[in-house]
Amino acid sequence: MEAPRTRIVEDPYQRVLRLQEEAHGFEVKAHRAIFEARRFEAKAARLALKEKRLRSKATARVDRSHAIGDRATALLHEEQAVDKELKIEKTHQLTFEAEALRQRAKAVDSEAEQLRIAARGKMRQSSDFLVEAKRLFLEAEAAKASL
Repeated sequence: MEAPRTRIVEDPYQRVLRLQEEAHGFEVKAHRAIFEARRFEAKAARLALKEKRLRSKATARVDRSHAIGDRATALLHEEQAVDKELKIEKTHQLTFEAEALRQRAKAVDSEAEQLRIAARGKMRQSSDFLVEAKRLFLEAEAAKASL
């Protein structure tokens, strides 16, 4: 058979003291947990504030970046517009110069045609003179022969 277990009976006063001591230990643990929770809450609040500041800085930088980008784009468009206007003006100038050169070329071509016509006339006149000269030489030869 089994030996009867001996039961240790705790003094009720001792039991109350032990329970109070355990309760105080749990209170201390609870206070530490509360203190740590408050520390975490404070740290979370600081981090939330820091996040808010960083978010506002980031937003400001994004806005500034967009503004700078828009200004750069506007300057680029202005610069391109100025370049485009200069190129258009240069194109107009070159078109006018080309038209002036075409007109001069037409004038030179017309003058050349007039000179060709005059040259043909002179060649005809020269041929006439040569025929007349031959006729006169022949006449002179005939006159010489008749003498």
